[in-house]
Amino acid sequence: MKQRWDHGYTKRPTRGFTIIELIIVIVVIAILVAISILAYTGIQKNAGERAAQSDLQQVASEMQRAAQNNGGAYPTTLPPTINASKSITLTLKRSGNANFYTPLTAVQNGVLFAQICQNLIDEGAGKGLNKGGDTEDYLTGCGNWNYNSTQVGGWSPKKFTTPVTDTALLTYADNFTTNDSYNKAEATTVKSFYHQLIERLKDQGGSFPITTFWDYWSTPASGGVAMQPLGTPQLRPAYCVEATHSQYSTILWHITDKLRLEPYGC
Repeated sequence: MKQRWDHGYTKRPTRGFTIIELIIVIVVIAILVAISILAYTGIQKNAGERAAQSDLQQVASEMQRAAQNNGGAYPTTLPPTINASKSITLTLKRSGNANFYTPLTAVQNGVLFAQICQNLIDEGAGKGLNKGGDTEDYLTGCGNWNYNSTQVGGWSPKKFTTPVTDTALLTYADNFTTNDSYNKAEATTVKSFYHQLIERLKDQGGSFPITTFWDYWSTPASGGVAMQPLGTPQLRPAYCVEATHSQYSTILWHITDKLRLEPYGC
């Protein structure tokens, strides 16, 4: 009897994805999406930075042209010929005459530093918004007690001893951090404050390094380094314009009559 072979076969069941494999796929997709979003956000923010800078360069040209047509005086409103880019807001923060002191003694140079420091505090440069949207006074005052040091008070008071250099101020400001996540704005406030302090000192005739301040207790009888009041300043036309972005609060640039384009407020 011939043996009969069965040429049929049994169909094997199709294997699907396991739950673990599905989770891995979902996680990988989520990571790729997150990377894409971050890359897109970075590209958009960089574009916003470039737009702010370009607009401020346009501002500088138009303000200079307006001054030439107005006897050297800068306008008190932005010229109508200035067109801001999409999402960019341009704000004229200061326009008019700025003080310029020359010559300055070493003590007067320290006096000017202290005066500008306190002026910035009074103008609100030491304030910032916490995570809840409330205004905090992160920097609260400037002062010195002895000729060889000065202190900027606030949440994180900082004492600087002479000679005070612009490099020392910038190193402190640019490396300032806080572990307080609710008040991350303190770091931004500190950086902006010191950049403005340095810029204003130079714009008003001061210079670095600052080699001496004065002794607050000094009198003719007690000795010490006496305070020397500033003389009558010269006046020069000046302005400062800020550029901000409606979508990125970290984008903040400004330009002045000195044509310095800087990444912080006026």
